[in-house]
Amino acid sequence: MVEQNFTEKISALEFLDFAVSFGRPPVPFTGVWMDKERLLKELRRNHIAQSAPYHVLAKAYEANYGNNLLMEEIGDDRPEMIPTWVVVPSEEAMGCSPKAYVDQMEKEGIKAVRLFPSSTGNPAKATRYAFTKWFYGDYFEEFQRRHIPITVEFSPNRRDEPDWPKLYEVAKDFPKLDIILADGFQRTAWTLIKLLRECQNLYVQTSGLDVHRELEYMVNQVGAQRFIAGSKFPVSTIGTMVGQVTFANLSFEEKKLIAGDNARRIMGLPIKGGNL
Repeated sequence: MVEQNFTEKISALEFLDFAVSFGRPPVPFTGVWMDKERLLKELRRNHIAQSAPYHVLAKAYEANYGNNLLMEEIGDDRPEMIPTWVVVPSEEAMGCSPKAYVDQMEKEGIKAVRLFPSSTGNPAKATRYAFTKWFYGDYFEEFQRRHIPITVEFSPNRRDEPDWPKLYEVAKDFPKLDIILADGFQRTAWTLIKLLRECQNLYVQTSGLDVHRELEYMVNQVGAQRFIAGSKFPVSTIGTMVGQVTFANLSFEEKKLIAGDNARRIMGLPIKGGNL
């Protein structure tokens, strides 16, 4: 009976896991290559309504190559899987202008992009490029104009932090561009609170809030509308994300925003009026 009640609670929240990937990240504990069959099986086992996957080779090898693999892998499995593309915001890297790139995104139904601008550890974890306006400005202008949200992951080491000044700068330079911070970071709650209050277009992925009851604390400070559920599967487990949100000391309405509706809103996807 307890398990049935948990299942009902999870299903009612209509999770959209914003941080799952195909392939196998370059760390030794992630196991087998994650293909569509395995990914869908794990998502459904955890009662996840939707996900927004990318391909790990778009991050660790070459953006267009991995993005193409992603589209081949997903095939017709929509709207359960909403593909997201990795971009290096440069015409030379992507082989086309910002406008042409976003035109192609809209044609393929891509609702968000991901950026991995730096890595202070293993260089295989990210593509290094200048995360400054003179480099990314043209692409970000187009993303802002076309209402394409971006996810930024700096790929820090265990005790490193995101580049706060650069994150603040891009949020202020492009105030209508929705930005999701997806790093793993610890003990940075006060910095995040200040940043979220200063930059209304900034969101935080839940996978980075791993201190005890940090998500609840952050929601009480800045509101549930600023957080996006993401598991980082297969590096981390989907169940951790589900438990973090489902059993938080928050209202059902707050949990539902975090679980998936915030992500749906910024991607322009339909939102259902679920209840428990």
